Order: sequence, then structure tokens, then C-alpha cells
Amino acid sequence: MLEGLDKVDWSSLEHAYGTAEDVPGLIRALISPSPDERRGALDDLCGNLWHQGSIFEATSYAVPFLIELAASDKTPDRHLVLGYLGTLACGSSFADRHGGMMRVSQEELSAQLERELNWVDQTRRAVKSGEALYLAALRSNEHLMCRAAAYVLSRFPEEGERYWTPLRARYEAAHNDEVVRCGIAILTKEFSTGRTADIRWLAAMFEREDIPAVRIALAVSMALSDQQPRDDTLQFLTANLLTDDEIEQRYRAQPWDHRDAIWDIVEALCASNRGTRRLISRFNQLLVEGTHHDRLEYIQYVLRGERVEGLNRSELAGPLRPLTPPNE
Repeated sequence: MLEGLDKVDWSSLEHAYGTAEDVPGLIRALISPSPDERRGALDDLCGNLWHQGSIFEATSYAVPFLIELAASDKTPDRHLVLGYLGTLACGSSFADRHGGMMRVSQEELSAQLERELNWVDQTRRAVKSGEALYLAALRSNEHLMCRAAAYVLSRFPEEGERYWTPLRARYEAAHNDEVVRCGIAILTKEFSTGRTADIRWLAAMFEREDIPAVRIALAVSMALSDQQPRDDTLQFLTANLLTDDEIEQRYRAQPWDHRDAIWDIVEALCASNRGTRRLISRFNQLLVEGTHHDRLEYIQYVLRGERVEGLNRSELAGPLRPLTPPNE
């Protein structure tokens, strides 16, 4: 295992903190018998190859070895390595995100941006090369591996026509396995925003599903997929605006970093004018009732991050107050 690791000239590559000479040692530490050493190595790799979401020169070179580790049943916690691959696949360029704050000339910024976007593309293609592993792991009965594989596949929404079928089949095969169903249902959102989801299948599963957290995830995907969302979908999301602990726990149980359910609900409702009106009406109703003050403050905070056409942004600042529906 990892036979080619030392053949890479890591000293000539750079990551977030300079030379990448430490990368081979960190990769080997991922199969250490010590849980603390493995955890520390993964944290360090997240910090230097994917620093705050940015991809670096050395990142793509590490990917084949991470795929090799994720593919081996001798790797402890290999679902974490698999999930990390999904994280790397959606990394971005530092200059692309923060170019406006960089004190460099336009020429220097353009050159840096070109280099970094090339690293992002190389990394994304390197992760995608492990497709056979992800599709095989998706069929696994091991919950963490299955859901981590679904997470990696969801990082490529442009492949919806190819990946949607195995994801759908795995969801349907889960039957009473609500943990797997919930994980996959949450991830269908990625294909919905890319308009590659099958809304008829989502609707059929929504009608059949009886676990609230899973129904919410399916309803979110439906609302994001359809420019004219169904009234029953919007009504269900609005009714569940104040999510309970059980729903949030099922969201947090997934082996990837994910916003809580209320973020998804607000985003889905704000994707259409009708949904936004329902959300604001429910918000104002709860405000009049005088209950759930902390939750309403949180919803207002979430709304600040959403681009809602026609919504007065000043209404979202300061103390709680009734919101005015957009275009009214």
C-alpha cells in the first residue's frame, strides 16, 4: 500500500503552509493504530491541502493515495478518508474568493487565479477518477461508507444523469434503514439545484416516506427542483419551520459537514416567491404568538444569508419585527 508515495517530489510542491514535505507522513499516519494520530493527521491534511476551502498545488497529488486508502478495508476509519475526498472535490481558488482583498496588481491576480483554478480542476478530476470505488461503496451495508460514498457522488451534480440512478436505487433498497435514506435524501438537494434531479421520483418518495427528517430533505429537493413548487410541499416545509431535536439529530448524524435542517428549509422556501410569502407569513404568526423567540432569531439570522428578491434587508437587522412579504 502507498508504494508510490515517496516517488512524488513533495519538496517541490506547496500547500497552505509552504513545502508539502509533510504530506507523505500525514498520509501514512491515516493508517496508524493510534486513533489520536489518525485524527490529527486528517486535521492537518484538511488544514494544509484544503485550507478554509482553498485548493493548493500539492492537493491533487495526494488524491490518488487517499483513494487507495479509502478503497482498502485495512484502513481504519476509511469512511473519513472517503468523506475528505468529497470535501476536496468542492474546493475552490483563494484568489477567486478573496481576490478583492488581495494587495496585488490585476496582472498578478489574474496569473494567480489561473494557477489556482488549474489546481482546483486537477483535484476535482483526480477525485472523480475514483468513481468505481464510490459506486461500489454506495452499495455497502456499512452505513458510514455508504453515506460517505453518496456524499462524494453528490459533489458532481453535473453527472446527475449518471449518478442519480445508483443513488435512487440505494435509497429504495434501504427499506427500513432510515439512516441511509435520510443521508441520501439530504444529498439529493445538490442535484436539485443543478436541475438534474428526478422530481417525479422525489414526489413519489415524499408521499411514501413517514420519517419527518427524510420527508423534509425530500421536500427541500422538490422545492429547489421545481420553479413552480407544489403547494403541499411548501405547506409541509412551512409547518416544519420550527424543527424538533429529532429532526436535527438525524441531520447531524450524517458523516459530512452539513447545515442544520432549518437552513435547508429556509433556502427551499426562499427559492420561490410563493414559498417566501408562506415563510414570512408563518414567521409573523409565530412572532404574534410570542413563543419560540430564540428560534425566530435564528430564522432571521438564516434569512440574512439568503438572497430573497424584494425582501427588505433592513427588516432582518436588529430586534425581531414583523417581516413584509416581497413585492408588496
